[in-house]
Amino acid sequence: MKMKESFNDTFKGLKVNASKAKRYGVYPVILDRMYSQMINLQSYHSRITVVRIDLHFPASHTHDHKCENTIISRYIKTCKADLGSKDWSKHKRVIHGWVKEIGNSGKPHYHLFFGFQTLHRNLGLISGDGHTGMWELFERRWKELTGGSVQLIRPHFLERDHGQEFADCFYHLSYLAKIRDKHFGTGETHRRFGFSKLTPKQMPPTVLEELMAA
Repeated sequence: MKMKESFNDTFKGLKVNASKAKRYGVYPVILDRMYSQMINLQSYHSRITVVRIDLHFPASHTHDHKCENTIISRYIKTCKADLGSKDWSKHKRVIHGWVKEIGNSGKPHYHLFFGFQTLHRNLGLISGDGHTGMWELFERRWKELTGGSVQLIRPHFLERDHGQEFADCFYHLSYLAKIRDKHFGTGETHRRFGFSKLTPKQMPPTVLEELMAA
């Protein structure tokens, strides 16, 4: 089934990295999954952190779709286990989203984001001399799995009632939804994108709702 494409520069009233004039399009289904996971996480936490990571395989990597699906799943599972551990503040809920792309080089790479409750704003340092803190963790886990490299990108800190912070983060992440380099096919048995499935927090009924239901 062909994926629906869009060249609109807004989605649900938010700016996205698309342009009709430049024919720079996005996949709405990816935007929608991203949007819902961020909104659902905010239903639990008034402050959240969103980090984006780009993952590259080593030059010696032999392209294999199913193997790569297994690798990205294992990477995400490992990082989430780390973030949920005592060493990393026991994050209870971690959302994620990833897309796989193949550029002109013919080599696959991933764009990935994690989102979690903001328990502290200092995630460590991103440095050419060696990353520290959470950044070092993300890099180390990928190198352990693949021997590849990681590009770390500045985090976003969002407060529930600050719409501009959400808008800025969503625009940044909308890059993951771009049409270019996705190469979706029909009848594929492997995935080219994936998202967590956090459901929204269930709010207790109001007094009025209870009276109406009685």
